[in-house]
Amino acid sequence: MWQLTSWGEWRLNGPDNANGWAGGGAAWRAAGGFVLAAALLAVSAAPAAAQINPYKQTQLTGPDDLDEDAARGPSAVPGLLGYSRGLELAATVSSRYEDNLGRQRIKDDGVRVRPQALATYGLGLGRGGLFVQSSYGRDFIYGTSRLLTTDRLMLGGGVDVKLARCTGELGGSWRRGLSFASDAALFGGFSQEIANAGVAGECRIGGALSVNGSVLRSDIKTVRDSLGGQPSRAFDMRRWSYSGGVGFGTAALGQFSLSGSINDSIMPGRLVPTPTGFVEEGLKQRSARFGYARQFGSKLQLSGGISYLDTRPSSSSTLIIIGGVPQIVERTGYRGIGYDAALDLILSPRLSINATAGRNTFANGLVGAAFTVADYRALVVQYQLGSRYTVGLGVNQRHNQFRGAFLSPLEPLRRISDDFTRIYGQFGGRLGRRLRFSVDVTHTIRASNPSALSYNSTGVGLTLGYRLGREQ
Repeated sequence: MWQLTSWGEWRLNGPDNANGWAGGGAAWRAAGGFVLAAALLAVSAAPAAAQINPYKQTQLTGPDDLDEDAARGPSAVPGLLGYSRGLELAATVSSRYEDNLGRQRIKDDGVRVRPQALATYGLGLGRGGLFVQSSYGRDFIYGTSRLLTTDRLMLGGGVDVKLARCTGELGGSWRRGLSFASDAALFGGFSQEIANAGVAGECRIGGALSVNGSVLRSDIKTVRDSLGGQPSRAFDMRRWSYSGGVGFGTAALGQFSLSGSINDSIMPGRLVPTPTGFVEEGLKQRSARFGYARQFGSKLQLSGGISYLDTRPSSSSTLIIIGGVPQIVERTGYRGIGYDAALDLILSPRLSINATAGRNTFANGLVGAAFTVADYRALVVQYQLGSRYTVGLGVNQRHNQFRGAFLSPLEPLRRISDDFTRIYGQFGGRLGRRLRFSVDVTHTIRASNPSALSYNSTGVGLTLGYRLGREQ
């Protein structure tokens, strides 16, 4: 099975960059399959809870070129496909028509076309290997002047290690490209530069006990290059993330896990007035999670967890002017319960259902707020047609509460909350040994407070991909 988007769709706003460090689920691998599922979490985001799932889950993705976050994030170093032996070359062409390409209240339709080439090379070293990967593409925009044609670049590499009872990955990547995430397009489009580096590993101790951990660093530089706009530092971000945990269980009992994570983010372009002067905006995220996962035969897989979330701005107070008088106002964070749940159900050899839900806090890289408290859920039904084709339906929903909202030249309205819904149908599969395709119809609605940020959009997308190299 192949995952069509893994051929070259580097999601600049998803958990494969700075934003899924603490997410659990699938490692980003070139293993693939044509998978229909939910790209739910819009906005550049960093989960606070370490969602360590001992069962490897399929990486859930939605329509190929929407650049939204996946509902289940990676557990390995973000942004890297990982090791596979030998040389692989791939090319994709994604095109999409949308009746509201800029995600505005007043619709502005257009077409974007994204050709892209990807090359990976892996060299075996014992039970692990070295790998390098790169991609080059370009986003062509037609029918609207709000978005400009932009290059899409990626370079990365790393080491996969397997030593006795331990596995791990050390790597780094650099990417640049225009983001089509819903909130980014609202401002006329962003081009981001994202540099990631990190190490993640897991070791088994005895037959039932395991330990895992990761250290990750990310730097995000945002450039507003549409409409002749100048670079803005308001949405830049630097982040260190640390996570660790222990797991215990057997196939009969299921897997129990206890984990924790620390995420420290700095937004150097956001200055907060305090009683002692201006300071850089920052966010401290701490979490502890208890989780359980179990696979019931070949038909059912369940996982879930309860987390305690402690998210707060690095500055506990700010200075504002009320009626001409300076006032000190407390900056509140969020302390409370979070959760995550995932269900994968195979009803027949052809029919399957995937469901995901949760609550978490997310640092904002593209929105005028320090962070959001998000409740999200996603459901996907997919059906295999013969040996070559797959058809599926999906729905994603998310409710955002914005905390620490601020105003900037790019975002002059103070955000309070929004409700985001995406419904889509998708059809795709194989046209030969190496040629794959995907077609989708997608409808997106955002009901926002303030209402000026509300919009709806309907689009049709087509992706063709061709790959040379080792068969999957």
